[in-house]
Amino acid sequence: MFEQLFWSLTHRPYITLFLITFLLLSWLEQGKLRTVIWVISSYLVALLAEWGSINYGIPFGRYVYHYEALSNDLVVFGVPFFDSLSFSFLSYVSFSLAQFFMSPLWIKAYDVQRVTPAEIRNSVPVLLLGAFLMLVVDLIVDPIANLGRYWFLGDIYHYPEPGVHFGVTLENYAGWYIVATVTIFLNQRIDRILVDRERKRGEPVRLVYMPSKGLFAPCFWSGIVIFQLGVTYWLAYVGDAFPDQDRLKLQALTGSFIIAPVLVLAVMQLLKPCNRIHGDDIRERIGTHPMGASVRNKNEALKTSPPAALVAAAQDNEGSRQPRQARN
Repeated sequence: MFEQLFWSLTHRPYITLFLITFLLLSWLEQGKLRTVIWVISSYLVALLAEWGSINYGIPFGRYVYHYEALSNDLVVFGVPFFDSLSFSFLSYVSFSLAQFFMSPLWIKAYDVQRVTPAEIRNSVPVLLLGAFLMLVVDLIVDPIANLGRYWFLGDIYHYPEPGVHFGVTLENYAGWYIVATVTIFLNQRIDRILVDRERKRGEPVRLVYMPSKGLFAPCFWSGIVIFQLGVTYWLAYVGDAFPDQDRLKLQALTGSFIIAPVLVLAVMQLLKPCNRIHGDDIRERIGTHPMGASVRNKNEALKTSPPAALVAAAQDNEGSRQPRQARN
């Protein structure tokens, strides 16, 4: 088993790189415990979904793995381990990017920090947007993964009845949205339990500060889709093994149009002035999870909600500046 796991991690280095990046991002944003919970819960949800699909066609629709091509990989209940494991970083980065879109930002020079209280993190809009962003990833990933025989992924699966979107079925995309929703919802509920416990104890999780941490999620999400889109462009314009090059060019072009609005909106999120949080003590406020719990004493941590604390800090800071400006 360990030899197969080692083979999967070393012969699919892009999966390993994405996994390591996810672990770092999650640790920076929510700490070790929530990271471990996310890995385990997302893997189990994905494993159950894939097992249901290859046996009963639910929820991704029916598809077939080619076990002769997976002979060196670790396979669990008929599902490649690396495949189910990839849902952990795909779901988390989509969840984190959804928080980036729904949260105010603190920007000072090149330092960008996302200010996300627990009320935003665990909200329904973040849940729905995060699931949608994971679906967008699959709109790029699955069409090129379905052509794995022509690049280094390998010919690991096929759809018995190819779908309308470059061979991928619509049931598959619906399944991805369902799995993403279940994964994010489950972790949001767990986070609420942990937040309540931490607030009662007055012991928030201390987070490591890193400059421009607020940009990590959009950069990571963009890196995943651009990598997969890059493989599509490479096959379309450089490789010559695929018999229908025009189809690949169309696939690459439509993939570009699919991700372009998300990337443009991410840039606009950084530029719009109404999306800014001000206050010089914001570094202290973003240093804990749940957000804003790093207050001066335990009683204050129990009484003050994170959004109120953030707004109060910003107003106090702005108020202290206005008299000086008036005198000038």
